[in-house]
Amino acid sequence: MASVETTFRIHNGDAIEEFSTQQITEFADLYGLDQVAPGRYSSLFVVNLYLLDKVNGVSPEQVIAEIKYLEGLAPPQQTKEASEFKGPILKGLWHKHFLPALPSVFAHNITNHLGKHGLKDLVTEVFDPAKSKVVTREMIEELSTRIVEGSMVGRASKGKLTGEWIIFAKENQKNYYLCIAPHTSADENIASNLKACIHEFPFVSRYAP
Repeated sequence: MASVETTFRIHNGDAIEEFSTQQITEFADLYGLDQVAPGRYSSLFVVNLYLLDKVNGVSPEQVIAEIKYLEGLAPPQQTKEASEFKGPILKGLWHKHFLPALPSVFAHNITNHLGKHGLKDLVTEVFDPAKSKVVTREMIEELSTRIVEGSMVGRASKGKLTGEWIIFAKENQKNYYLCIAPHTSADENIASNLKACIHEFPFVSRYAP
């Protein structure tokens, strides 16, 4: 994080919270960011981590674990590999998934794993009338397990778990961590949020004019 005086104001429900440079520095210390990416994270990134923790109950350590992997300090976390944005707005920036324990994230992984006809095929297989003419409790439990556990374990074994996004840039052969965004975010919204990083990292202006 660049040593620039920064104040962030965020809406947290009906309340507005304000963060000074000192507070942001304290949160960065708490999350251990300078141990994994010294001077290469934005104030916005720190505030995003705080909101994940306070509002969504998602441990910042889940994000830090992915950063450690990107920095060569830890093994992979069974999530998808980092990839570059392809669209014209964010092209040149990168994103890396992390896996918060949120219903929307699990639903997204299950849907991706099952594909277009996977759920129908599973129901047909488990509720096969040749096995039982009535739907039993055991059959329902089997279907539930195969849908949820089978999908998550299957994607994890292939390193394809998807979640929310760590948005980062590659500059001078180093990673700069800029913000955190839901994987459903529009590129335009991410670019708009990134404007808050320009005063710390001027190169971001290429992606958020």
